[in-house]
Amino acid sequence: MKTFLLALLLWAFCALPAAAATLETLTWHFSPQYFTWQERDNGRRLLKESGPLFSLGGVAGLVADSSFTIRGKGEFFGGQVGYRGETQPPNPQPIRTDVAYFGTREELDLGYRVSGGRGCLEPFAGLGHRWWLRELQDTATASGSAVKGYTELWQTVYGRLGARGELALSSGGVAFAEGGAKYPFYTGNSVDFVDGGVVTFHPGAAWSGFAETGIRMGNLKLALSYEGFRFSASSPKRVQETRYLQPESSSDIFGASLGWSF
Repeated sequence: MKTFLLALLLWAFCALPAAAATLETLTWHFSPQYFTWQERDNGRRLLKESGPLFSLGGVAGLVADSSFTIRGKGEFFGGQVGYRGETQPPNPQPIRTDVAYFGTREELDLGYRVSGGRGCLEPFAGLGHRWWLRELQDTATASGSAVKGYTELWQTVYGRLGARGELALSSGGVAFAEGGAKYPFYTGNSVDFVDGGVVTFHPGAAWSGFAETGIRMGNLKLALSYEGFRFSASSPKRVQETRYLQPESSSDIFGASLGWSF
């Protein structure tokens, strides 16, 4: 991960000369989100998690020569969601419990802005990193059998391609929108098995989308957003003579944010 962060910094400094860049925007935001996580095996849903998450973060943007832009975003997020799934094979039993989430996200985009009239359009490409803990709580089956919870440590590094645009409104505000797709080129899920040690699974990559739209009025920023993650199944690994894998997984996050620009 240190190598990834260093690569981001080197890319930023090489792409945008610091002497010519000026700080264009600095915004802090708070965002309540509705989160879902699903896992499937050959089309059959194994589990679904859903509920609220909350994030706190900031965005900083630099611009050079009125055209070249670089934008960085970072946030912390967390919360507790409900879980409906089943126990491990060979005799899976339906269970319900809670899952606690805590994580961070960092993104860095490089763009080129084309301005005209009351608006502008800015294609961009970037890199992102998302790290999170997924902690399943202890529970029991309908028959009363105890089911022990466990913790997974996830992280994914992905590329982003998209475009953002702005339009000045006659009322004095600014409408904005952003959208695109991303592709994870590294994903790891580390699970600490009892008597089996830590085993890391590497789910496969799949394209997913992201979008945001909203309005700025003075220093106030209001926005709606969507972010998806898609992972194909990992290769299986044996732990204490038992075969495990990370199934096909997907996440959808819908959010509303309140921000303040400085």
